[in-house]
Amino acid sequence: MIRKLSTSTENIIEYEVDDTLTEEENKEVLDELKTVINQYGKIKILVRLNEMAGVELSAIDDRLAFTKEHLSDIEKYAIVSDGNLTEYISKLADKMTEMDMRHFAKDEEKIARSWIRD
Repeated sequence: MIRKLSTSTENIIEYEVDDTLTEEENKEVLDELKTVINQYGKIKILVRLNEMAGVELSAIDDRLAFTKEHLSDIEKYAIVSDGNLTEYISKLADKMTEMDMRHFAKDEEKIARSWIRD
C-alpha cells in the first residue's frame, strides 16, 4: 500500500509505502508525479519505506519506464528506510544518474526532509 503524506507541498511529494505495492497504486502515483512535473518542471520526492512484502513485477517495469522518461525532472529523491538494499540502490543511482538520490535511516527522517527542501 502507498499513501501520500500530508507534508507534501508544491513540487515536493512525500509517500509512505507499506506491504505490497500494486500495479494500480503504482499507476496512480506515477500519474500524480507526471501532473506535478507538468506543473512545476522539476520535482523532489521523499519515500518512507516501511516493512514491504514485495512489489508486483508490472509495477517495477512501469517505474523503470517512468524513471527513464523523467530522470532529468527529478531534482532530489530521498529514501527513508532501515534496509541495506535501499541504501545500496540509492548510492548506485546517485552515482550513475544526474538525479541526486540519498538514503536516510528511519531515525533520520527530519534530516531527509530538511535535505529535500534545500
